[in-house]
Amino acid sequence: MLTPTKPARAFLPSRFGILAVLFLPALLLLTVGCSSEPPGEASVAPDEVRQGDHAMGGRDANAVVMAAPDANLASAEGVDPEPPAAEVAAPDFVEAAPTAAPAMTMESPNSMAVEQLAPSRAPASTMGDAFGEVRLPPHLEDLPAGASHDPESGFATLQVFYATDRAQGSTSLADYRMTGDRNLFLVASMVFFVLLGFSLFQLIRRNGRIATLSMILAGMTGCLTGLVVLMGRANIEKHGVTYTGQRGTLQHGVCEVTVPDTHRRGEVERPSLLRLEFAEDQEKHVVLTQAIELIPEDFHRRLGECIDQTTDRELLLFIHGYNVDFQSAVRRTAQIAVDLPFDGVPICYSWPSQGTLLGYSVDENNVQWTTSHLRQFLMDLVQKTGARSINVVAHSMGNRAMTAAMQQIQLSHPGEKLFDRVVMAAPDVDADYFRRDLAGPLTDLANQVTLYASSDDQALIASKQVHGYPRAGESGDHLVIVPGVETVDVSGIDLSLLGHSYYGDSEFMLRELYDVVQSRLPAWQRESLVGRRLGEKVYWKLVERNASVVLPSRR
Repeated sequence: MLTPTKPARAFLPSRFGILAVLFLPALLLLTVGCSSEPPGEASVAPDEVRQGDHAMGGRDANAVVMAAPDANLASAEGVDPEPPAAEVAAPDFVEAAPTAAPAMTMESPNSMAVEQLAPSRAPASTMGDAFGEVRLPPHLEDLPAGASHDPESGFATLQVFYATDRAQGSTSLADYRMTGDRNLFLVASMVFFVLLGFSLFQLIRRNGRIATLSMILAGMTGCLTGLVVLMGRANIEKHGVTYTGQRGTLQHGVCEVTVPDTHRRGEVERPSLLRLEFAEDQEKHVVLTQAIELIPEDFHRRLGECIDQTTDRELLLFIHGYNVDFQSAVRRTAQIAVDLPFDGVPICYSWPSQGTLLGYSVDENNVQWTTSHLRQFLMDLVQKTGARSINVVAHSMGNRAMTAAMQQIQLSHPGEKLFDRVVMAAPDVDADYFRRDLAGPLTDLANQVTLYASSDDQALIASKQVHGYPRAGESGDHLVIVPGVETVDVSGIDLSLLGHSYYGDSEFMLRELYDVVQSRLPAWQRESLVGRRLGEKVYWKLVERNASVVLPSRR
């Protein structure tokens, strides 16, 4: 009697079914990911911001639509940039080794109250609408010059002037889709197709388990690639130009950045996969909506007009560090100006950083290359804007360009106080080189120089391993203390993985920056600092005194 045989297992059809499921999203990714516009949306830049006008030299000076400053603000003549010194007892310094964590219960070097150090906060203002009184968000009570806020829109609109020597990108902001996540998209796509090909090869060799596992991994990678595409699709209409990490010529312009009413101090809100956010939302995120190039004459004229609307004719120039692209630098500048708060004009200087973790060596070359452009821009601010107070905040590797530019300026302008406050946040600069050659020119040109260092800064610790010598932004045994520079140890305030972005992420640090830049207080008058000694030298320790920080209002 014949025994019936089992039917052959339909292995290949099931395999090809799985392959079909994988190839369909691959085809969708190629179709959607390569399109410059989402389905059903047409974004056309207005005539006044098309790049062709600028290329032909025919751009009108009024091409950029910018928010009009408050007409009630008037230029104040004869304002003394230095506030009268408060009568405060000399601080009692405490001997402390820099390697030991100072006790957080140390007494302040003075007993001055917070109200004596900075303007007290006025009650939150209100704005009327059709339904009654609406309270203005606290962080929007004091906006930078030229900013505006519409309570119905749910966000404030800021002007951030900029200078950059990056090359202009081939993709305009009107066609912006994946410029921020292009590297991640390319890597994920490459992994997806490699796994897909590997699974097909294993199917041909009849290695079912390995093929199935490869298909699963390919499917997961395909989903990740799709999320990157969705994250990169900004549904907000954008206009203007973009800039790459390549070298270019020095260009000037103005950006429009929106900050939501829900903004929290110390954050640059961006879309997050954890919150299932796949596109920018102006009511939730800090968004760059315009970047318009201006010829130098129009740039300085517009900047001067904006300065005329400020009380003290102040500028705040931010110079970013390593691993920062142009758009991130502009958004960070806007966030700092809002969070301090700073009522002058915010400016961003963006050098051609690669914007990637693996671009460190290229960034080192480019930050040295940008020095002459930064020197030219700094002197233009001094000579062509009419600003009475120019404040400079440089972060990380950006301090290399800033200190080198200042060194060159000091050679031709010795003893001239061209700058008001200069802040070095986490400087990735050789500590010995700074002590010997760079500190002197800085203190010669600026009314006050402040250096912030931390022993928790893992990025600078890694930089020390690469270069073989301590960095100026490190505390501990190699803390930099030189005459004329106020050195502040901020160890312990940044609990992030790298501990390198405390200058803009920590509320305590923002309050400290307010006291430096806006209130113009020396270290011994700043309530958040405790004086300490290292041998015969004096440095300062930032102490977190309250559970919540209320930044002062200038109203």
